[in-house]
Amino acid sequence: MKKELEDKIFNEFPDMFKDRGNLHASLMAFGFECSDGWFDLIYNLCKDINDFYKGKIPEHFSVVQVKEKFGSLRFYISAAPEEVHNMINAVEEKSYSICEQCSKPGRYRDGLSWILTLCDKCLDEHIKTRYHRERKKDEDFISDWQKEHKAPFVKGS
Repeated sequence: MKKELEDKIFNEFPDMFKDRGNLHASLMAFGFECSDGWFDLIYNLCKDINDFYKGKIPEHFSVVQVKEKFGSLRFYISAAPEEVHNMINAVEEKSYSICEQCSKPGRYRDGLSWILTLCDKCLDEHIKTRYHRERKKDEDFISDWQKEHKAPFVKGS
């Protein structure tokens, strides 16, 4: 994620990231380990968590790591009640359908060497950059297994 976007979150929600300089307590010293397309998801989640705590983040609460893993957002925290975990789960689930690069509607692409959630335009750029070629019209990089099983398993699908 771009530094200015990271700084916006760090500056607006400092109590959530209070341990980011301590590698024994948090991996946030490495920043947000995902692309800019998920900024709104992360920012809005931080806002919702802050609202849940009415702006008074408990001392025991800290964001430990935020990253992309297996094509979706992961938002790891130290400790929180079930309501906060439910907020996090909902946002992680939503990330399966939002392009990590540009925030437009995306698809879970598990047919690449790395699982990514990308829109068609960002997939085209990824193929050009990674494989130095144009994407063929019939290539969606969604595995047959995923198509057959309607995966990833997202509520409502």
